[in-house]
Amino acid sequence: MRHLKRGALLRLLTGATILALGATGCSNNNSGPASSLLTQQQADTMSEELGYDADDEISTSTTSGASSAGLIAQYTPVIGVAAVAPSRLCTPTRSPASPTDTDKDGVPDSVRFTFDCVLSWPLETDSLTGTIDLLDPTPTVYDHAVERIFTNVRLERGFTISGKSSSETRNGTRMSNRDTTTLHQSETNFTTAYVFRDGSTATHVKTWASTFTADTAGSIQADQPLPSGLWNISGTSSWTRGAHTYALTVMTNPDLHYNATCTTAPRFDAGTLTAVVTKGGQTSTIAVQFTACGTYTVTKS
Repeated sequence: MRHLKRGALLRLLTGATILALGATGCSNNNSGPASSLLTQQQADTMSEELGYDADDEISTSTTSGASSAGLIAQYTPVIGVAAVAPSRLCTPTRSPASPTDTDKDGVPDSVRFTFDCVLSWPLETDSLTGTIDLLDPTPTVYDHAVERIFTNVRLERGFTISGKSSSETRNGTRMSNRDTTTLHQSETNFTTAYVFRDGSTATHVKTWASTFTADTAGSIQADQPLPSGLWNISGTSSWTRGAHTYALTVMTNPDLHYNATCTTAPRFDAGTLTAVVTKGGQTSTIAVQFTACGTYTVTKS
């Protein structure tokens, strides 16, 4: 069992850990004892990125496309700039500036948001690039259905002291529908590509279905940050790290509690995300139990 905070895994891949791996010329994330499907370090890495992608379900979840404000509000915690001056927010370009909304339901027929932001901090420089297209999949029906297409949405963090960087790039389509208390989302073959501080890479391809239920009934509003509530997530994934590809079956039990006051990802303070991992006839289970904002325990069995 391991107790980790967000970013702890990336620190494990620097300093003494890298020196220890240098003698063999490869990372422990790419190999392990024949008798074990996953080493603890492999399980830790996989768990951290599963937590990242569970957290990503929150981003843009209530963005209707009616204005840039909703997208700015929802991406602010992800890029680590919550509670800062408006001049330091990442403001995307919206095109067209006045999109058509045929059914007048607040979701434009089609609008594109383009990100090209660089935000500098004392010890870190963050950049966000790429596009998100928001479409109304039912343009003649008054409802809250939204289709969001992510194209090379890339968040990169550059670390001033070490000179190293890490990044995550998302591509895929996410469908959602909601009322004021419950939100449903689905995605098929949604891809997240990771680059770690040591230069190694991983890819997570997920086909997930998720349901969010607000703690306070009636509190979900378009273009407003998502309120606190429970996320139920289930589905399958493919995880590739180095030469190894694993098949995952993912579920939440108990559901993950999203805390809207969290400023550290993953923004859950309770709940467990479990993945049954399979490769070459072997099976292992990792459980990611969230205990506070950005803090979780990893158990491998």
